[in-house]
Amino acid sequence: MDRELDNLSRTIGRLEEQIKTLFKRIDALEETSTREHRVVHDIVEATSDAIRTLTAKVDEMKPLTDDYREKRAERRGAAKLAYTLYAVVGGLIGSVATWVMQYLSGHPPHQ
Repeated sequence: MDRELDNLSRTIGRLEEQIKTLFKRIDALEETSTREHRVVHDIVEATSDAIRTLTAKVDEMKPLTDDYREKRAERRGAAKLAYTLYAVVGGLIGSVATWVMQYLSGHPPHQ
């Protein structure tokens, strides 16, 4: 009986040590997890701040880029108009030159 009681006491002692070790591991895991959650939280906060700053900069730049786009479109339109006017004026000059040459050569233009 003493032997069984001694074995039972040792088994209970080992179980108590294993439970203590398990609780220590759980505590260490909770500390690590809490630390990692804080790091992730800090990263999320820093990212949010960076996004807010970036959004403010983009909002500040938006009128400038819209103005640039509008002026670029105006320049393109002006260039197309100048090209068209150049072609029309060239055609008119050619027509007038043809009329003058026909008139001077003695062949009056058709009316």
